[in-house]
Amino acid sequence: MTASPAGRDESGTLSPITAGTLSLVLLLTLVWGFSWPVMKIGVTELAPLTFRAITLPFSALSMLAFAKLSGDSILVPRRLWGKVAALALFNISAWNGLVLFGVQQLPSGRSAILAYTMPIWTVLFSLVLLHEPLSKRKLIGMALGMTGMAVLLGDDVRHFERTPLAALFILGAALTWAFGIVLVRKWRLPLPPNTLSGWMILLGWLPIVALAPLLEHGPIHSFSAITWFAILYNVFLAGALAQWAWLELVRRLPVVVTSMSSLPVPIVGVFAGMLVLGERPGLGEWTALALVVAAMVAVFWPQKST
Repeated sequence: MTASPAGRDESGTLSPITAGTLSLVLLLTLVWGFSWPVMKIGVTELAPLTFRAITLPFSALSMLAFAKLSGDSILVPRRLWGKVAALALFNISAWNGLVLFGVQQLPSGRSAILAYTMPIWTVLFSLVLLHEPLSKRKLIGMALGMTGMAVLLGDDVRHFERTPLAALFILGAALTWAFGIVLVRKWRLPLPPNTLSGWMILLGWLPIVALAPLLEHGPIHSFSAITWFAILYNVFLAGALAQWAWLELVRRLPVVVTSMSSLPVPIVGVFAGMLVLGERPGLGEWTALALVVAAMVAVFWPQKST
């Protein structure tokens, strides 16, 4: 049986966790994990909103072009435009705008850790809006994962004391993203994944490109090669490819499981920052990594059939 755009197979049941699903998790973990130091590089030469104003439309057009080449319709019924716009606001506009202002002032790896408190807020929103049950294993997995996040957050209280507004920006991004995830799952819009993602990104780009010249001033100079790399990475990998994979997971799996699947991203983000920006892992990073791996095992390990 094949999965429908709504994330259910032809029998109407939720798609199981398969090798394909785990491949999507691995893809997201690597691409989004490395996107944090790459994003930090990008906003070094470019103002945050300007950086996103440049990258987002190309990601959107890439996804819509791929949808068209794959034989999918890129048309959105008039009755769905309001919901697509709402998803764009929470998942694209608010997330990108807030997180870029935060990462400009905080270390990239630590920004990723704070942003990925998202599973906590997703669980809370899903309990209210979706009434999804919480199994014992999911609770254990969430507790382990959040403990891993807390270990790293505890090492960086000094950063949040020095730049409290940056921390609030990223927490706000985590909240808006979590709410957007729950809306995607609740509405299950009958659109092909690339079509929905492409229009979400394009609509989410509009407030950013409108605000960029109002909030950010100064001429845009020629970019260095490393900034061009950051732009292209965010267009094709962190933008188009990863957004497609993420939406696939949201539509296939329960919200709690989907949000838990993102937990390795900040760990990769921390180590990617060390690799790209010259930092070195300490005891806190290794401890957090072990806790997050344990959380993933608790959630994704197949249960014995009864």
